[in-house]
Amino acid sequence: MIFSQFCEQAEGTEQEQQLLQFFKQDGMKEAEAVFLKMARIPFIGKLFAALAALGDYDSIAEFRQSEHYQNLKDWNFSVNFKKKSLYITLNDEQKKKAMKILAISSAVITLVVLCRKLCCRKK
Repeated sequence: MIFSQFCEQAEGTEQEQQLLQFFKQDGMKEAEAVFLKMARIPFIGKLFAALAALGDYDSIAEFRQSEHYQNLKDWNFSVNFKKKSLYITLNDEQKKKAMKILAISSAVITLVVLCRKLCCRKK
């Protein structure tokens, strides 16, 4: 489920309290330190910064007013409170963009390798 849909569904319910408690547990506090280090990574750093900030809010409505919500709202989001696990994956639109970028990158690398081999044979 996309995070924005999860927020609409969970806001004001017991699920909201479970989510906020999940991010305030000791294990998540340790993960928060890792998230803050990973926040320096290009492209996905904002996602990790948003996850680290989620534990600092008292309600989903308050989190939705922050700039961090914009960085997290379009990601697929799944949390299992029994297993204490959190899964965040690309949504379909993001997967299509990633595949295009991967295809272009692969084509460029292939062209560079072919050009290099052709240029080296002439010498």
